[in-house]
Amino acid sequence: MSFGATLARLRRRRGWSQEALALRAGLSQRHISFLETGRARPGQASLGKLAAALALRGWEQRALLETLAPAARDPTDPPDAALIAQLMARFSPWPAYAFRPDGTLIAVNAAMRALTALAAPGEDVWQATAPPGGPNIYDLVFHPRGLLRWLVNPEEVIPETLRRLRIEAEQDGALRPVVARIERYPAVAAWAAPDGLPPPVLIERYRIGDRMLSIISVLSRLASPGELELDQLRIESFVPADEASERLLSRA
Repeated sequence: MSFGATLARLRRRRGWSQEALALRAGLSQRHISFLETGRARPGQASLGKLAAALALRGWEQRALLETLAPAARDPTDPPDAALIAQLMARFSPWPAYAFRPDGTLIAVNAAMRALTALAAPGEDVWQATAPPGGPNIYDLVFHPRGLLRWLVNPEEVIPETLRRLRIEAEQDGALRPVVARIERYPAVAAWAAPDGLPPPVLIERYRIGDRMLSIISVLSRLASPGELELDQLRIESFVPADEASERLLSRA
């Protein structure tokens, strides 16, 4: 189905005329007509306005975008940097980072930077573990120079993280080369097979110097992103699992 036909179908589902959609999106009725008949192609600004006006769900956004030629959009375009910075700040004082579904890092908050600096003074662990495409959260976990150096319970964390990653890769082809790369790391070969059922709540335990840090990972997505690229945004934050870890993160 073409972009115009898909747009018209989404509009009609809401019971709107072209004039009603134009008014809600801040576009002209003539432009809506040209888009639906294929006489015009949408730019990023028009796409964003249409997505907001139609309150498109993630799958509806993807259906609309998939009708466009690859040249019409760049899937690597980053979301609004100021918005991402605001979101990251909201997670403080707990460490957090934003990333794409394939694990590509987008942003890191101050608490996460402080924590990695505490664990590895003078070292950039993101760059030390980065694949050719740039820093990646999965490489940060599994790479020999990554978080594994401080992880106390790899027999729990690695199988569960890998299990989730493989499930997501079945639905998202972009993750398959990431899984293939990750599976080549020595730690994955050693701990990939789970020993029994996963715990109800996975607590990651790290030894930093003489202190133990116990954290719970929380994965978040925006419920109703207003710009198209935000459907590809994921945020992982780490909340303390005990009072000692809370004190440690508050001072990091």
